[in-house]
Amino acid sequence: MDETLQAVRDSVISGLGQLTDFFGFSPIMGHLYGALLMSPEPLSLDELEEIVGKSKASVSMNMRALERWGMVREVWVKGDRRKYYEAESDLWKVVRSVLESRERREVSIALRVLEENVRRLEEAKPRLKEEERALAEHYLARVEEMQTFFRFAQMALELLLKRASPPSLDDIALFSPPGSGVPEEPAAGSEE
Repeated sequence: MDETLQAVRDSVISGLGQLTDFFGFSPIMGHLYGALLMSPEPLSLDELEEIVGKSKASVSMNMRALERWGMVREVWVKGDRRKYYEAESDLWKVVRSVLESRERREVSIALRVLEENVRRLEEAKPRLKEEERALAEHYLARVEEMQTFFRFAQMALELLLKRASPPSLDDIALFSPPGSGVPEEPAAGSEE
């Protein structure tokens, strides 16, 4: 393979490994997804093992996780009984799958924990000493601030999940800071 092609493929594989690690997934999952995403043909477990440099057991375990997240799918290759995989190339589907499966659940759990803490504090207040009641009020204020944040996150998540497709560049430009690389719309009345 040409060294530029190899460098680009390796860069994407490495970058997706870093990205998945940042979001709390195994970097190997990102490497495997990147290898499949950049491949024009389905890849076998043996080929994936060679590309990412991990054991077959690790590759197999992480491929099952990627399948559960809807990021890859097993495909049949005529004349070969080995398992082959291809990446889901629609990144919006991948993001929605993760948001629906993990992030929605995590935000709901956070809200339940916060609601339980408010309930416990309210129940405890009558039996607390005066200085402890002041601390309980401080705790309540902080917990209620967190509840507001997580309710907003829940609302934003639900609005995002209702979209059939990703936001357009014009939509993104409305929320992007200058110099972010997202094209800005010309100001009203300006000529271009």
